[in-house]
Amino acid sequence: MTSLRNKFIRELTIRGRAERTIQAYVAWVAALAKYYDRSPDELSNEQIRVWLAHLRSERRLSGSSLNVAVQAVRAFQEWVLGHDREVCVRGIPKCKRETVRAEVYAKSEIAALLRAANPGRDQVLLSLIYGCGLRREDARLLRVDDIDAERNQLRVRHGKGAKERVLPLPDHLIEALRAYWRSDRAKRPGHDSPWLFQGARPGQPMSKSLLLHLYARAVRAAGIKRKGGLHTLRHSFATHLLEAGVEITLVQRLLGHTSLSTTARYLHVTQGRIQTLAQPLDLIAALPR
Repeated sequence: MTSLRNKFIRELTIRGRAERTIQAYVAWVAALAKYYDRSPDELSNEQIRVWLAHLRSERRLSGSSLNVAVQAVRAFQEWVLGHDREVCVRGIPKCKRETVRAEVYAKSEIAALLRAANPGRDQVLLSLIYGCGLRREDARLLRVDDIDAERNQLRVRHGKGAKERVLPLPDHLIEALRAYWRSDRAKRPGHDSPWLFQGARPGQPMSKSLLLHLYARAVRAAGIKRKGGLHTLRHSFATHLLEAGVEITLVQRLLGHTSLSTTARYLHVTQGRIQTLAQPLDLIAALPR
């Protein structure tokens, strides 16, 4: 599949797909070829359906994961094999995604977590992730010149789908960043590195494992129940904004979502909201007699 692989990578690159997307798509098409021990350009749509059924029933993949495989095969058929897009869509169906409510931390839990984080780098990094609703890759690949202190803005250029966005940066986070720079970066090895948060080796961005480790360490130190991975801070940011009455379209823009339906998953019906609703029978009882 070497020549097909190279062509697939080239087509994905031309269309501006992110590196992680390219890796995932190539891996799924390679997995399809391995399943049948045949080149993917020799396989029928019926064989692809059998493979998808195997992924669902035997490997028990979620609908979201399965749809990545579907999109990868469709892209390969259309852009590498030259198949008509409508034929690809009809021949390889998408899977229904499960509706999963995103767990979030209460504001008091967020405050406890941030207080418990190691002062300096850890505290500032986790504060940025929550305070700006950043994804993991958004945060660890931040560059020094992404901070515009004069305009109170943070530029995120490593977002999902290679979408760049500009976020508001509160004064207290700017001051925390300055304090972090003075204590952790100024005149230290790698102080001239472009990465805002360095890894174990000066001049390199922070690794995924280190970022997840410092988050887990802060959760343990705070003594709160862990409700999910690092992405829970982003979920909490979105939910707290909506609960504060911020318009969902603005939250969508801050999160960098293309579809409003993606943002709508944060519209939780909390117990507090339920208790504030007037009951229909109470309204009837209030009518004049």
